[in-house]
Amino acid sequence: MKVECCYTNFKIILCVLLLPLMCNSQKQQDSLYTIWGNTQLADTTRASAYRDFIYNNYFENKTDSAYAMALRLMDFTEVHQLKKHKADALILLGKIEHIFGDTPKASKNFESSLSIYKELNNKRGQAKAINGLGVSYKKVFNLDEAKTYYEKSLELSKEIKDTILMSQSLVNIGNIYIWRYKSDKALSYYTESLKLSKAAKNKREEALALINISNAYTQKQDYKRSENYMNDAIKIGDSLNNYNILAHAYQGLCLKYFKQKDYDKLISTADKLLGYGQKTFNDEMIGSAYYFLLEGYKGKRNFDLTVKYLELIKDFKTNIDDVLTIRTLAKIKIDNHRTKDSLLHINHTLKTGMSHQKEKANLFLAWGGSIAVLSVIAFFIYKNIKRKQHKAEKERQDEIDEKEKILKDLELSTIDAMIEGQEKERKRLAADLHDSVGATLAAAKLQFDYLVNHQKDTADSEELTKKISTLLETAYVEIRSMAHLKNSGVIAKNGLLPAVEKLAKNASGINGLEFEVQSFGLDQRLDNSLEISIFRIIQELVTNIIKHAKATQGTIHITNHSDNLNIMVEDNGVGFNPKQLSKVKSKMGITSIDRRVESLGGKFTIESEISKGTTVIIDLPL
Repeated sequence: MKVECCYTNFKIILCVLLLPLMCNSQKQQDSLYTIWGNTQLADTTRASAYRDFIYNNYFENKTDSAYAMALRLMDFTEVHQLKKHKADALILLGKIEHIFGDTPKASKNFESSLSIYKELNNKRGQAKAINGLGVSYKKVFNLDEAKTYYEKSLELSKEIKDTILMSQSLVNIGNIYIWRYKSDKALSYYTESLKLSKAAKNKREEALALINISNAYTQKQDYKRSENYMNDAIKIGDSLNNYNILAHAYQGLCLKYFKQKDYDKLISTADKLLGYGQKTFNDEMIGSAYYFLLEGYKGKRNFDLTVKYLELIKDFKTNIDDVLTIRTLAKIKIDNHRTKDSLLHINHTLKTGMSHQKEKANLFLAWGGSIAVLSVIAFFIYKNIKRKQHKAEKERQDEIDEKEKILKDLELSTIDAMIEGQEKERKRLAADLHDSVGATLAAAKLQFDYLVNHQKDTADSEELTKKISTLLETAYVEIRSMAHLKNSGVIAKNGLLPAVEKLAKNASGINGLEFEVQSFGLDQRLDNSLEISIFRIIQELVTNIIKHAKATQGTIHITNHSDNLNIMVEDNGVGFNPKQLSKVKSKMGITSIDRRVESLGGKFTIESEISKGTTVIIDLPL
């Protein structure tokens, strides 16, 4: 009882705090709707108020409702013969059709509005309609035609000195150049748009210009500038509490982190994008967030979450198809109601000139026709739902099959990689046995054969026995050293640094070579598979120094910069000519090391000079 009382008090306090904000917003909405409902006011005033009411409250968040309301506005403007307001309603309908993905119908609405605006010599309206037609052409990837319309819209906007329309047209033209990877040209348009929006003190247009400038710098791979501009856009979005701006901003940041292969930041930013996409009911943003989350977890090699978001993307596409179908059916129902309402209106008009009996017959006929039409629509809706259910079941089975295939492919690729690694290790071990131990044992065998054939010579026998003993001791030491080099595998138990230190210790003393390990920031363990990969790379580089460098000193530097691991292995050996790097790579197995580093998303650099040693630098993202 006490808990319920506290909860009730909390709700009361929350309502008191939010009431002023809610009332202020509600007053603005009620004001517009009140004007629309006031039949004493001028029809033009009512139409303008209703259009603004739709834009402010339904256009972005409740598009289905906005469509029905826009049709109602269209009917009102036609009945009261309000040409300019009818053209405005057509612009609104065209934008809604773009959201629904019906580009042909959107274009038809924009063309009709353009015709009316030309008749009225309304250049501001013409600029809006032409801009809408440009968007239609861009949606079907006719970029040349889209650019022509955007430029016409810009020309008209300049003529009437409408700063906001000019800013929008400049951004649209810049988008054409971005699509063609002409980022410098796009930047010139975006920068001009930013100046105009600042001059007009329009924060929304300023934020959109900043987002586009940031995207252009991302395309140029100037990531620092890109992030600075995007952060400015996010600040504006936060200050305006505009989820649409924030969604587009975080989408741009996701693209930047994806190109940089910064998977941790990509995942956290995509989560924010998903949140704002869901708040604005923006299917494009939600789908984009799922894609970036998929790529992020794929980059981090998190298979479970990769499969999860792969499934979500497929489910999302299916849901989008369902939503589009429902929207289409809703539009059919709305259009049918409009037709029925028009018929009833005509019947009502004619009723005064008809006899009671004839009127009754016509009404029965009208209602009968309406019922027949509704029955046909109901049949098609039922049939379409059944078809969608069958399609969903088939796609669900296809998803299961594809997931099983992914799992099987991953398993096979893992097995192949393991076999390839084992085979390579066998070949390397065989080469080491042949080059070092094999040569030593071959010499020992020759000495032993000579001893057997000259047993009578006592002095020679004693000397040969010592040589054979020395050779066998050398072979034992070589085998023991190789075993230590290959099995410094305390890595699984103690981590990367202890394993590298033990490797250096075991490698020291061979041919008078001494190794030193210098580390920084390795207080915490890394991912186990990453530690193993890094250890194998360092092991290979140490082996190369022993076999080829003829060095007396080797140093292994490992530095952890929180989001980046730097490895540097250097020696004071004979070095080589940098111009012969390709030959050295094939001889020393550098190519395989390079591939390993590349598979980890890292960068591999090798520097050398004759008689001045060799330095290998590896940078790996964490």
